[in-house]
Amino acid sequence: MRTPENTYTVTQVTGYLKQLIQTDPVLGYLRVRGEVSNVTYHSSGHLYFSLKDPQSQLSCVMWRSQVQRADRIETGDQIEAWGRLDIYPPRGSYQLVVDGLKKDREEGALYQRFVALKAKLEREGLFAQARKRPLPAYPETLAVVTSPTGAAIRDVLRTLRRRYDRGQVLVIPTLVQGAGAADAIVQSLQAAAAAAVDVILLVRGGGSMEDLWSFNEESVARAIVDSPVPVVSGIGHETDFTIADFVADLRASTPTAAAEQVVPDLSAVRSQLNDYTRQFRRELQRYIEFKRQVVDDYEGRLHQAWKQALQQRRHELDMLETQLRGMDITRLLERGYSLTLREGRILRDSRDLRRGDEIETVFARGRIASVVSREDPEGQPPFAS
Repeated sequence: MRTPENTYTVTQVTGYLKQLIQTDPVLGYLRVRGEVSNVTYHSSGHLYFSLKDPQSQLSCVMWRSQVQRADRIETGDQIEAWGRLDIYPPRGSYQLVVDGLKKDREEGALYQRFVALKAKLEREGLFAQARKRPLPAYPETLAVVTSPTGAAIRDVLRTLRRRYDRGQVLVIPTLVQGAGAADAIVQSLQAAAAAAVDVILLVRGGGSMEDLWSFNEESVARAIVDSPVPVVSGIGHETDFTIADFVADLRASTPTAAAEQVVPDLSAVRSQLNDYTRQFRRELQRYIEFKRQVVDDYEGRLHQAWKQALQQRRHELDMLETQLRGMDITRLLERGYSLTLREGRILRDSRDLRRGDEIETVFARGRIASVVSREDPEGQPPFAS
């Protein structure tokens, strides 16, 4: 890559460009036609504004001495301005220093009609957001009302194919400018609604106010309002506004933007759906793992409770066994006690015996039979203290 030999300051570069412009036979003094925007009548008396067309914009300044002799201009006016192109060093921008200007009377009259109709329809509430209808999220059928030969239809169809591979697109050709265009647009809107589509795109490419005037006709505006199907407008460029834009259910800056507004990008939707699916699976796995831990915890608690209960019952059984062993007659006899029976029944009270009764004494080992020879019911036990 070649490296420049000299280095210049910003001021030097700006000055050089300024000299080039001032000495250029075309740019030194020229006439420019365009639409007025960004009008500012400064307190100093100077006038600042911009001239634009569908593709570009040019900053303009008119000094106080010339402003006093010129027609007053407003945003939207079509004018011709003449003067010299100059560089404004503080911003490094170029501007047209206007010596004089002339309104396009025909365009000015159109603009006044535009303003009057806009005010009328606004008073009727036709621009109110509450009146606007929502668009279907995934339309099955779409109608495109536009010229069949312009760039707008190509841009719209290309955008729809790229973003939305489902749904049917119905192209309804119509005039978009010139004599009879407004009536043709109304009929095409009605035909689109009769076709039972989900949404209508009303589009055309850029142009002058006169080129776009069909979309400023009251009949077109009311056809949009009366349409039973939502209407999306995409007329001209970003800076172009028509009455149709104000009454449409949604205004897009260009035909391509209109197509992007009415259909989602299915590739992005599918990607997002896949993200949601993966996220759902992760959340479901976490939930299952959490519930598994809960079940394991409950299982551990249940096992511990069962183990403790079993131990308690075993302890109780051991105590009962001990008690039963303590009550075992054989063990008592082994300890030196004996058991006295009469007629096979245990005797507990000596008062139940009489002299001469036959009794049987049972020992740990062996038995003896005897006859009562003496009674002592009130006698003390032999081990009494």
